[in-house]
Amino acid sequence: MLTIEALEKELKSGELNSIYLLYGEETFLLETSLKKIKTLFGEKIKGINYIEIDDTNVNNILSDIETPAFGYNKKLIIAKKSGLFSKEGKKKTSYLFEVSSNLAKYIDANINILKESMVLVFIEDSVEKNDLFKSIEKYGIICNYEKQNPLQIAQRLKAICKAYKVNVDDDTLRYLIEIAGTSMQDLINEIRKLIEYVRSKRYNKKG
Repeated sequence: MLTIEALEKELKSGELNSIYLLYGEETFLLETSLKKIKTLFGEKIKGINYIEIDDTNVNNILSDIETPAFGYNKKLIIAKKSGLFSKEGKKKTSYLFEVSSNLAKYIDANINILKESMVLVFIEDSVEKNDLFKSIEKYGIICNYEKQNPLQIAQRLKAICKAYKVNVDDDTLRYLIEIAGTSMQDLINEIRKLIEYVRSKRYNKKG
């Protein structure tokens, strides 16, 4: 299992794994990583080399995996909130448990083919360590997007400011987190306002 920072670093290298399981409460950072995966994958034609799966069509996931991406080397399949890792899966619907188990067996038996032909991404709120989880753990990348603590948040905000050549002290960041909360999306919106304010002051001074 990779940390958020380790996965971000790996994605910056430009290399894609064949299977990802991304889950957790920090949805902003998770969605940022998902966007990076999509960008790295390249051209996507829905229904041909790009498939979206959710709980309404998850029973088709194996056939979607097995269908060639006509005219393309690889296919990107993103399964969001599919229920395949749900703790209620066995009790709620037996077919979800069956699909999940069959998919785990398929991955174990065909991992070399998947590496050549597929980027498979699972996005979940929470997961159970079932057979599918264990298969992905063996062959793919799993990352738990836990809520960031104030120190981690401050480091991320400082890095954003640094990228725009704006210096911000720790006290200012702590105050910002105290008043705006720990939502990364809200905090980044606020820090962007701060950056624009500083940049406009610089521009006015030059003028």
